Amino acid sequence: MTRDALARSEPAHPGLAAASNLAGTDAATGASSALGLPTRAPRDKARQGPSLSQRVFALQQIVPLVILAIVMFYEVTSHLIFETATHPVFFAVETITFGILGPAFTWITLNWVAREIRQRERAEGEADELNAMLQEMHHRIRNNLQTVADLLTLEMSRNPRPEVHESLRDSIMRIKSIAASHEMLSAESVGMTDITELSRRVIETTRRSMVRPDQRIEVRVKGPDIYLGSKPATAFALVLNELVSNAIEHGFRERLEGAIEVELDWDGAEVWVRVRDDGAGLPDKFDLKTSRGLGLQIARTLVEKDLRGKLAVTSNGEGTTAWVLFQRGVALTNKE
Repeated sequence: MTRDALARSEPAHPGLAAASNLAGTDAATGASSALGLPTRAPRDKARQGPSLSQRVFALQQIVPLVILAIVMFYEVTSHLIFETATHPVFFAVETITFGILGPAFTWITLNWVAREIRQRERAEGEADELNAMLQEMHHRIRNNLQTVADLLTLEMSRNPRPEVHESLRDSIMRIKSIAASHEMLSAESVGMTDITELSRRVIETTRRSMVRPDQRIEVRVKGPDIYLGSKPATAFALVLNELVSNAIEHGFRERLEGAIEVELDWDGAEVWVRVRDDGAGLPDKFDLKTSRGLGLQIARTLVEKDLRGKLAVTSNGEGTTAWVLFQRGVALTNKE
């Protein structure tokens, strides 16, 4: 069997466990969907004090009166109680300037500032509500994908044919990779996903599902935080799942020990990902373009169309290395 074939094996999950997991997931999503309620507790705003705009509006009512009181106290004490030789015109000018115009200008200024702050608070509130809706959407998508995976797992446990098992396992792993990206998107507050952390989750899920009990396959992920949006993050998770699954299934088919390393980096213009294993390596005359393996075809299509990048696979006799390279325009290095 060639290196790029995708006949993967996953320990069959017990039907009862899958049904139980399915029931729990369906109950959580179904109840919240039916009632129109979020599946996670909303923020507690009752404990928050008055907003900044409310405080400025309060100052708008107090500060002019304080200024007026100070000015009047000064005028009364300096011109009436302790009489001075100041001309009455100066008295009138001081009273009008500091007693009337001063408080009025202060009131207008504080009113303008408070309105500007309130507009900003409203915009931030609308953004928070939109972000909460997006997080809830990703959360429910993740739950629905988990339900589909549980249904396929239940179907797999009831069907004894090996070829059906292999096909269902491939589908389950891909669905779980998509679910992992939506799970992270539901936890983030900016609609972006750290693909380095996503890589750890996808690889660990793949390792638990595909490594045999007698094998010791070590997986490592290293690299800086690199953020992607929903669509490219999902595509990246699927690509990584296919590459790691292919390495476990074919690179370590006849080995009990090995290691898979995933390294991510960004150089200011491009993001590159390297998946390297110390397994059996590629067969002679392997060509990625002519490979008929479904997994590598999926990976190549996702890299070229969704990530707008390139995929390359090489082997040097001491394992296999897969490179994924795409432009910085698809990725972000911070939460913008």
